[in-house]
Amino acid sequence: MKVRERRLEVWWARAFFFLVALPLLGISPYIGIINNPNENVRTYMTMALVEDHTFKIDGVVGRVGWVNDMARVPGRNGQPDHVYSLKGPAVSYAGVPVYWAFRKVAIRLGHSPPSETWKPDERAWWLRSATFTLRLFVVQFPCFLFLVWFERYLRSVTLDLSLRLSAVAAAGLGTNYIAYAQAFVSHALVAVFAFLAFALTEIELRRLPRRRSMVRAFWVGVCCGLVTMLEYSAFPISLALAVWGLCVFYRPTRLALFALGGMLNVGALMFFQWRAFGSPFLPGYKFVDTQAYQAVHQQGLFGVVAPTWEPFKLLSIDPGFGFFGTSPYMWLGLLAVPFALFFTFGSPRVRRLRRRTTFVWIVAMLSMWLAVSGAVNWRAGWTIGPRYLGAAPPFFAFGAVCALEKIAHTSPFRRALARGLAGGLAMASVAAIGFVSIVYNTLPPTLLHPLAQFALPLARAGFVAHHAMEWVGWNSFTFWYVAAAALVGAPLAAVLVRGNARAWSYAAQLGVAALACSAGLRPQFAAPKPGELLEHFDLRLFVYVWEPRGRDRLTNLRVEAERYGPRRPCMWYHLADLEESVGLFPEAAGDVKRSEAPRSTCPKRGVAF
Repeated sequence: MKVRERRLEVWWARAFFFLVALPLLGISPYIGIINNPNENVRTYMTMALVEDHTFKIDGVVGRVGWVNDMARVPGRNGQPDHVYSLKGPAVSYAGVPVYWAFRKVAIRLGHSPPSETWKPDERAWWLRSATFTLRLFVVQFPCFLFLVWFERYLRSVTLDLSLRLSAVAAAGLGTNYIAYAQAFVSHALVAVFAFLAFALTEIELRRLPRRRSMVRAFWVGVCCGLVTMLEYSAFPISLALAVWGLCVFYRPTRLALFALGGMLNVGALMFFQWRAFGSPFLPGYKFVDTQAYQAVHQQGLFGVVAPTWEPFKLLSIDPGFGFFGTSPYMWLGLLAVPFALFFTFGSPRVRRLRRRTTFVWIVAMLSMWLAVSGAVNWRAGWTIGPRYLGAAPPFFAFGAVCALEKIAHTSPFRRALARGLAGGLAMASVAAIGFVSIVYNTLPPTLLHPLAQFALPLARAGFVAHHAMEWVGWNSFTFWYVAAAALVGAPLAAVLVRGNARAWSYAAQLGVAALACSAGLRPQFAAPKPGELLEHFDLRLFVYVWEPRGRDRLTNLRVEAERYGPRRPCMWYHLADLEESVGLFPEAAGDVKRSEAPRSTCPKRGVAF
């Protein structure tokens, strides 16, 4: 029986990760005219390294166009100024072999190489296709593989498949991890390598000092250094994990390899800063190209001052962009404070190790929270969720599993409650931010309720993102809805894990999950309070520039209405209703007038999926 249950769990986990892979690897949101400069500038640097063999992105800017998030360094001795990427160089470094291969293949397929004489459509195709390729191989695949590894790592905490899969779904699909795993940026990768540094150190902490792996000491050092080279704002996490690594790998040989691993990335970062900004110790924030951001970064330490309560609170609980507000599952991570630090389980040695590791990750997260709360630009402009807190999801998911396993322990009733609570909140988190992320992964700061005001109306109207099947000629939006169903199905699969639970226990598990999901989603549909900044978000900006163009339901329905004309007058009312749902009120009024039948004679049709 145990062998059969084990095989069933293996197949269940495989099905779960298939569901995770469809949205994480298969969707790629992109709108060229408003694409995130945080991504574009990294792409520019990779292109410059391959095409011009330099860190300067002057040539790429001339060929492709101006981008924000640049550093403008004054020329010496009357020479012209040069522009560089303002971001940590790690992602751009990693993209070099991928872009080199992409360039070779694209030219072989007949596309013209980068040139200042490019036609607009050639320029748009090249940047879009290069971005998709860099995203897939540099960010999306590593982020997916990390989630597979994360589930295996959680087996050291619990044998409960439901708790493990809920944690993976919540961390990977129910935070902005998925949003930044679908962009050529660093925030999801910071989560990957920060947690790898933490987990590899924790694994070695279980061993006697003389038996701790030298190879893992080296890789922990690599991960600690890479965290800062990926994202400057992640330095507090890198520092906290490096200090812990020094405490664990204190024997001379391990310490030397730990330091070597760290210095490889520190050296690569310092080399970039030396060549670009004239000093290995000077990041590019001193040379911000945009005048508005210059004033921001001149305050405090490159724009970081003393932390204040208001940003700390909003970054945590705001339902539109706060870490816990957009991902209610992550509240469970806070249970690690009492249940992992004080009321833990296992042998005395296991309890001691768990207290140490919990203390370390809580300190690392708190240091990050305080640093971001002190940033003048703490909101980070157009973003999704708390961008600068991108490292947090796996740490809080790990803490949640530790606490829930302690709560459940040997009681079938408590285990059913723990499974239901974890699975239900994971489903709410995936809906609240994961679904938004696969519609579009960069939102303006004026958006209060992204799910209700943005993602659902656009998805109903067929304004959905690019997907992987476009590479093989499947250009309809159907695959996006398949991936969206898989996105929702992944946490549902975690909830439906039964194991050896009895019928009453399983029923309680499902009931608690339904209640937890409903409670977690309630803030996303709350009515706007009087005096809130925007009660109705204007979607027209996105509708008018949406990519890919021409495959949305509005376009398809208009073609049908024009084709049938007076034979199906009710189609014009359906088109008008759909237009009103995305804010196109003048267009809707014009289409109502084109119908030759009174509305009362037409059946009511909603704008549901």
